[in-house]
Amino acid sequence: MPLPNPTNHHLPPHLREVCSILAAGLLRLRSRAAEEAAREASGESVVRLHSVPGQRLCANPRRKGDA
Repeated sequence: MPLPNPTNHHLPPHLREVCSILAAGLLRLRSRAAEEAAREASGESVVRLHSVPGQRLCANPRRKGDA
């Protein structure tokens, strides 16, 4: 059963579109956080793709050899 889609007809169409995009993003983030919490609770290891500032390194394109 699909959820009702309440629409605020007082907003202009472009703002309704922005609200829709923001709502979809928020749902996606909450879903991802819930999945991560479930993985941690079950004991699975969680691989994070972000790095702390001290780990961020950039390759120097002017140097020869390994990046």
